[in-house]
Amino acid sequence: MKYHLDKSYIDDTPNALLYQRIMDRYPRSVIGCFIISEDWNEQALLELKEKSEAWFLVGLQIDDMDFDRLDIIKGIVKCQPDEVKAVTDLLNVNAASTIIGIDIVDIKSLFECGNLFQFIQASAIGDSESDLVKVTTHKLVNQLSKAHHTKGLFIGMESVQSLPIEVFAYIADAVERLLPNIGEDIYYRSSMNDEPNSFHLKAIYAEEQVDSRELDADFTT
Repeated sequence: MKYHLDKSYIDDTPNALLYQRIMDRYPRSVIGCFIISEDWNEQALLELKEKSEAWFLVGLQIDDMDFDRLDIIKGIVKCQPDEVKAVTDLLNVNAASTIIGIDIVDIKSLFECGNLFQFIQASAIGDSESDLVKVTTHKLVNQLSKAHHTKGLFIGMESVQSLPIEVFAYIADAVERLLPNIGEDIYYRSSMNDEPNSFHLKAIYAEEQVDSRELDADFTT
């Protein structure tokens, strides 16, 4: 588990930015995100990385399209088409505005946990903050419980106001009881939004690729 004050807001360069092939220019960023199905090839990605001065690139897979694994890509995140902005916002860690935050080095460490990642999210609406946190945490943990061989996890918490440390402790305890073997490969951040009476949890996790024969053996034991 890792958490600390996020000081990355000192630089105005976005830590994560979504790029499209139709752009006339590529603004600077630290993490260059792109949608795989937009016909990016190795040469185009090399040009993107050079012109954006991105430290590393992350592909967003919004369909079942096959994509050749390229060394220039740090990782691939699977998500739905309407979740692209949520993924990019989550990776943009300089937007964190409360005491629980991580920096760009931690994001790079997360993507060293694997090659293929999954994005999930959960939310709730209501008047009671404690109920919102409990319901949303239960929803997220339920989704995580369906994953197999999770190797790395990044969780973002979003609320209209700064969260007390007790909320973080509750979420961390629930997640770490489910995934006791991840240890230092769980990262947290907290940020504020403008949605009253709501609470959001968004997460990216890496799953170890398991041979189908191993899965068959698990089911038969």
